[in-house]
Amino acid sequence: MKCTVIVPTYNRPQALKLCLLSLAQQSRLPDEVLIADDGSGQETKDVVAEMTDRLRDRFPIRHVWHEDVGFRKPKILNETVRQSTGEYLIFLDGDCIAHRHFVKAHLDRSDPDAVLGGKRVEIGREMSEKITQDGTIYNTVSIRLLWDAARRRSRRVGEGFYVTNRFVRYILHRDRIHLKSIIGCNFSLYRDLFYAINGCDEDFLDGSAEDIDIGVRAVNLGKHLRSVRALAIIFHLWHKASWSYECDKCKENLKILQRRIDTKEPYCRNGIRNIS
Repeated sequence: MKCTVIVPTYNRPQALKLCLLSLAQQSRLPDEVLIADDGSGQETKDVVAEMTDRLRDRFPIRHVWHEDVGFRKPKILNETVRQSTGEYLIFLDGDCIAHRHFVKAHLDRSDPDAVLGGKRVEIGREMSEKITQDGTIYNTVSIRLLWDAARRRSRRVGEGFYVTNRFVRYILHRDRIHLKSIIGCNFSLYRDLFYAINGCDEDFLDGSAEDIDIGVRAVNLGKHLRSVRALAIIFHLWHKASWSYECDKCKENLKILQRRIDTKEPYCRNGIRNIS
């Protein structure tokens, strides 16, 4: 099965480089990697060009870009999916570093009737800055990370332990995932299902709830969610929060999401296709 990894990014070129390098170390390489760029500047374009040449023997990279006129992540994701060729789509944010079995885990558990969702380890600010500066491919739990978590800097470190044993996964609740669990930096689904729910909803106004909405609409269509926690592991590099639950745009997004849940809408109207 041909798979496409889609990497959204916005003006974090050094983090994007680490993300792409982690994909080049996968136990199962993606068939193609598409950068979904929501209007980054020249430095990001330079990094993509550098990595396209550097990793050409691992996988092809394509840069899908549109002008920066504010948050339009759903729109660039839809355009990137249109240009993809994979039967299966895996989404990984450009400020995340993937465990070496990330792609394999998504493919091994893929299901035509499911959206797969994982979690993320949140690396603290100081450690993230050090990793980015050094160019370190940090994709496993270490003593350093555990110490950083003990100092209450890094968070959710428990999500970084690779667990395959079914009984241990059950005990640790790693196979549990609820309706609002899909996060944009770590999910996957078949291309056909993405089109069936009409892709990403371009009515979302900022980076909140637009990823959860993917899982909600799939469930409304009669599909289900499936966990890849502790299998498809990613390490998220710190950045300043770009939105707040108290802002008007976020409140509007949450209204859209709640309407979807209440009315059980299986698709959006302003998505990868415009439905009048």
